[in-house]
Amino acid sequence: MIALFVLLYFALTAGIGIYMVRQKSNVAEFFVAKKGLTVGLIIPLLFAELIAGAGTVGNAATAYKIGISSVWVNWGMSIGCLAVFYLAGKMYLSFSKKYGAMSVPQIYMHRFDAKTRSVMMFILVAVYLIIFAQQPVAAAGILGPLLGVNKMMIGWIVGAIFIFLAITGGMKGLAWMNVLHSFVMYLGLGIVCVVAVTAAGGIDNMQAVLPAKMFAFNQPDMLTVIGWVLGTSLSFFAASTVVVVLFGAKNQNAARNGILWASGLVLIFALFPALIGLAGKVLLPTASPNSILYVVANQLGPVYAAMASMGILAAILSTAPALLLISTTMITQDLVRVIKPGISEKEEMKWARIFTISLGLIATYFGMQSTSILAQMAGAFQIRAVAGVVLLVAIFWPRVDSRAAFWSMLLGGTVAAVWHFAGNPYCTSLYPSLAVGVPILIILTLMAKKPIADGHDKYLLALKELDLEEEEPNKPTIAQ
Repeated sequence: MIALFVLLYFALTAGIGIYMVRQKSNVAEFFVAKKGLTVGLIIPLLFAELIAGAGTVGNAATAYKIGISSVWVNWGMSIGCLAVFYLAGKMYLSFSKKYGAMSVPQIYMHRFDAKTRSVMMFILVAVYLIIFAQQPVAAAGILGPLLGVNKMMIGWIVGAIFIFLAITGGMKGLAWMNVLHSFVMYLGLGIVCVVAVTAAGGIDNMQAVLPAKMFAFNQPDMLTVIGWVLGTSLSFFAASTVVVVLFGAKNQNAARNGILWASGLVLIFALFPALIGLAGKVLLPTASPNSILYVVANQLGPVYAAMASMGILAAILSTAPALLLISTTMITQDLVRVIKPGISEKEEMKWARIFTISLGLIATYFGMQSTSILAQMAGAFQIRAVAGVVLLVAIFWPRVDSRAAFWSMLLGGTVAAVWHFAGNPYCTSLYPSLAVGVPILIILTLMAKKPIADGHDKYLLALKELDLEEEEPNKPTIAQ
């Protein structure tokens, strides 16, 4: 019966994608749903993308091992979303309005230069593919035992479904899919959380049975927690996840309200899988952490197993196709269009599909080799953090020029990636990345020849036009 629900859910999601493929009229609508996102679409689009499989299966697994502090990665995302809107939102909106930017690297090009744009593109594509790669793994962990199919095989099948949804849905189609996914996630895992905690004797009994550190928010150690939160928050200044909302929102009010609501929903939702993981530690102290969420739900009964399975699948389906689409957007906008400046929209869409299929298959392969879903996601964010620091500093320090930004991001991002793939010896990759990237940024900025960088002047010009439009919304805008 559960297998039938799963298949129907996949079919319904695919149906939305097939329907939306006929609704798109141009490249901008496909990649960023230009001016097509209302508050009602922004909330599920952003909420569901922030949670992902790592925010469900990975969160529960980490809570089972170290406790309630597993929520900090997701909470760091909420903090990051709010910080981006209030501190960097104007920059993104103004450059998008004046220059028609459709990707984060394009923003970095206008503020800095083409070389910095290229570094930003490679960093972001690597980060999003690392996160995307974890989604087939999470899905296989649920669907494999459920359907009685080899996990490796089901991982490849799910990866192919993600590719199909990214190609057909477009960003607005994915937003409509996420309306469904968000409802299923919140309802399903919320109910399972309440029943699991009750079965474990309630919070008081769980605190009496488990070590006190399992309910402490500073585990496994404060340095790691700070790295999770700070790294995730800073990385969102260079996050396409939030920027797509800014580019696609009907107006600034829609973007603000959507981000506020989505961030609040994430803060609450992150507790559901974490508490299920803790309940599992009480009920099943020798179980496998990576499958604890489903194992607990299955022990509660078939109805709750179905709810958990559907909630996890909804989280995975809501995120993976969007991550793949965002990666494809950057490659087509910031690589293909640079190599072929006169490319037609039809040809651009052809290349987008080729890259979507290729990147999806490659990432799925590498994802099947990983072990810790949440650790991979946190590490991916920290690789991107130094780029976020560069942009944040550049907003408030006009002297930051292209040379300082380029070398800070290149060397800081490289150190973060090497540190992450080396297993994060001694500490998370955020600290060595900032230890290299920030001094380079400061020193080269102080050495800059101009007190105000050319890119900052471009930003002020774009910002002035945006402010004028806000003051006189009915006045015709300056030609792009």
